[in-house]
Amino acid sequence: MKGPYVAALALLLLSGAVHAQGNARGAAHVAKMFRESDTNRDGVITQAEARAAAAREFRTHDLDGDGLLSHAEIRKMQLDAGASQLPRALQTTVIDAAFAYFDVDGDRRITPANVQHTQVQLLLQADFDQDGQVTLQEARQLHGLGGP
Repeated sequence: MKGPYVAALALLLLSGAVHAQGNARGAAHVAKMFRESDTNRDGVITQAEARAAAAREFRTHDLDGDGLLSHAEIRKMQLDAGASQLPRALQTTVIDAAFAYFDVDGDRRITPANVQHTQVQLLLQADFDQDGQVTLQEARQLHGLGGP
């Protein structure tokens, strides 16, 4: 199990687009990601929707189609998400933390199941009212863009 510091750091770093782009663009990014995950348009993201979103994201970032996310693919994902705005030394930290965050079993291989696991864990962390689903407001709150 990852320590709380690593998980918290990874959550901040994985939302690089939110933090690197500022509140207005960050809020737009969170809203876009929310819309893409809320496939039935009922205003909440469920665990099933989080798993489906994870599968879509995995396919998007598995550039060589080998069924695994490599360190290079995670690097590209993070740079595209805003890590490129950071100093080079910090970019390495961000990329390594993201890889560790997704590598939930520590085997240095990121599988679709790993990504689904992290998506569900993120959903549970954002579920501030603990009703088993996440609203846009809760997603915004998780990313430091406003509370209830």
